[in-house]
Amino acid sequence: MQDRKKRSYIFSFNKKQKYFLKGALLFFIPVIAVYMILELLFLQLPSNHIKVGELIASEGKNIEILTTGSSQMKCAVNPQFLDQKAINFGSPSQHHNIDYNIIRQTKTRLEKVQVIVLELSYSHLERPHNTKFFWKNNAYLKYFNVNNFGRKTYFKDKLLFLSRPIICEKALLDHYIKNKDVSEFNRFGFEEQQFDGIFESINYDDDEIPTEFRINTSENSDLFKKNTEFLYRMLDYLSEEKMNVVIATIPMHRYYLRGRNPNILRRRDSILELILKNYNNVRAFKKEEDSINYKTSDFRNHNHLNPRGAAKFTTELNAFIKKQFPK
Repeated sequence: MQDRKKRSYIFSFNKKQKYFLKGALLFFIPVIAVYMILELLFLQLPSNHIKVGELIASEGKNIEILTTGSSQMKCAVNPQFLDQKAINFGSPSQHHNIDYNIIRQTKTRLEKVQVIVLELSYSHLERPHNTKFFWKNNAYLKYFNVNNFGRKTYFKDKLLFLSRPIICEKALLDHYIKNKDVSEFNRFGFEEQQFDGIFESINYDDDEIPTEFRINTSENSDLFKKNTEFLYRMLDYLSEEKMNVVIATIPMHRYYLRGRNPNILRRRDSILELILKNYNNVRAFKKEEDSINYKTSDFRNHNHLNPRGAAKFTTELNAFIKKQFPK
């Protein structure tokens, strides 16, 4: 039996300890309250993640096409223009390792999916995968129930404001104070009015398009090898699951095409060629260099389509899927 004196000693505090505890509580309770309010306000913001999460819950059992990738895919595929029910998991800075987790961890909820559309952009294989500390992991868990943390999750892992306070603060300021947020999502989570960007600001004038822009030209052979091996494992899984796969290269503006590193491009294209030879279930939908059908007015910037360009791309993708994988 525990000694009564020892037990009572554990819960006894002297005056200084009580004063410190009281001060700590007086400090932390308001801080926690403020963070709770900010979290609740952030949850009220219009969000692609919210719409996609709702789509999984309401129509997941009937979805037949799943697309995933980075912001290029997010801006390029509007599921509204696909004949089969579809969901687009594309998100800025998202890499193949998260794509893979999304596909595997939503499989039982999206049980009718038979076509997976993956992105393989120009430098995809020479950019690092997302880490377990990627700030959007909280949103994936909260809205998609997809765990990218690589460990058991806890309550705090679903808190969005704490995951990236600087970004969240700016979003709150833009929406509630500056009234800058004009996002209009359709039921698929696609922003149908997202025309804003450098190209709109210059009224799509080719003579005014900046010749300097962000593009990855740094070669990384180690990453290339590692990412390629991962992509093969991903494709092996999809083959075992009897999934049809479309590897898509998204249209890029001709100025962007000129800025590509030819060595990075050659390595990407060589891998795509090998994939098509080795996997019977994979097709390539190559639109990266299509500067005939995609004009300056179809882009937000050098490497992202606007909703007008997305309507073109998705319509073409729809025809491609119907031809390559007839039901």
